[in-house]
Amino acid sequence: MPDQALSGIKVLDVGHHIAGPYCTKLLADFGAQVIKVERPDAGDPARRMGPFPHDEPNQETSGLFFYLNNNKQSITLNLKTGAGVKIFQELVKKVDILVENFSPRVMPSLGLSYDSLKAINSGLVMTSISNFGQSGPYRDYKATDIVLQALGGYMWGRGEPTREPVRATGGVDMIGFVGGMFAATGTMTAYTQKTQTGIGQQLDISLMEAVVCLQAYPVASSTFPRNLPWPQRRWTFIPGVEECKDGYIGINVLTGPHWISLCTMMGIDDWAEHPDYRILMERMKRPKDVRDRMRPWLMARTKDEILQEGQTWRIPFAPVYSSEDIIRSPHYQARDSFIEIEHPVLGKVAQPGATFRMDETPWQVKSPAPLLGQNNEELYGELLGYGKGDLVKLRQAGVI
Repeated sequence: MPDQALSGIKVLDVGHHIAGPYCTKLLADFGAQVIKVERPDAGDPARRMGPFPHDEPNQETSGLFFYLNNNKQSITLNLKTGAGVKIFQELVKKVDILVENFSPRVMPSLGLSYDSLKAINSGLVMTSISNFGQSGPYRDYKATDIVLQALGGYMWGRGEPTREPVRATGGVDMIGFVGGMFAATGTMTAYTQKTQTGIGQQLDISLMEAVVCLQAYPVASSTFPRNLPWPQRRWTFIPGVEECKDGYIGINVLTGPHWISLCTMMGIDDWAEHPDYRILMERMKRPKDVRDRMRPWLMARTKDEILQEGQTWRIPFAPVYSSEDIIRSPHYQARDSFIEIEHPVLGKVAQPGATFRMDETPWQVKSPAPLLGQNNEELYGELLGYGKGDLVKLRQAGVI
């Protein structure tokens, strides 16, 4: 048995930013050999995205790039040159999977469409990730996370009901990660079929459709007759996210017994069966009254104290954790949810650990994210037989 589930699979990764690299990260972390192809001049744009130590940009110290590219090997190649395209075609012959997240027009314009690559590797699984998919009227439109959340319907049900919709997740490009997960699932599904038939195929991953696939609840609701339009159902809970002694605590009172337990726990028993407060719709008419009554109890306790009391009373409480709180959490520590990885430039950096656990062929970090072009000599020699002199000439010609 191989030491990891995907050992022996070769992946050529021409992804950039988040979606493509996250897809291949999920494969690399379970043993696939992922060869990351980057531009010679600047590499993956994620190298220029933070966070950076001391907020000082450096293409080798991006925390985002580091997380997305552990266990990969980096080569540089200029696909805007004829020689670069020919080398890329030679690399395609050596791999099982190709992952790219360019605009749909880019690969065909370089002479690297799936049909042309399939002619030289009939078993190739090519995963193409784009904003809106390989077809349709929006195919070539530009997009950002906020555009995808808006067009995909994700924003419409978020925010205060009386105000404008809001984008979820703050500064995190959530849709890139979601699309990358969908792409990894699809890639391995297609690869499994290829192992049975020997025939590859192209996968069309639309980031907007990834958003739409998160919308099963509102889409179903909107198709049922006489239901209120979904934006009328933006959920607001009273109590909801409330201030406490050292931050904020989420309180989710879902049932009548939850409310009775909450009132008893806080010493406001007179509200347990009070008609103005015992059901959510009535509490929502009096949010200030509820918060004023509960505030003294909450402000006398920390997040963790409230969490423990809530567990005793079987009430759904959730501290609003910062990233520092998560790393220090005894639960996450007990499960090794975060690991420290040594990087040659950054030093030791904490990162989230396994996305899922496997007993026999586990997730591992065997090497940190590569420096730009770190594996040129090794891989061009191993895969294509190029010597040092060949690489010098290619570098001087701007090909690698």
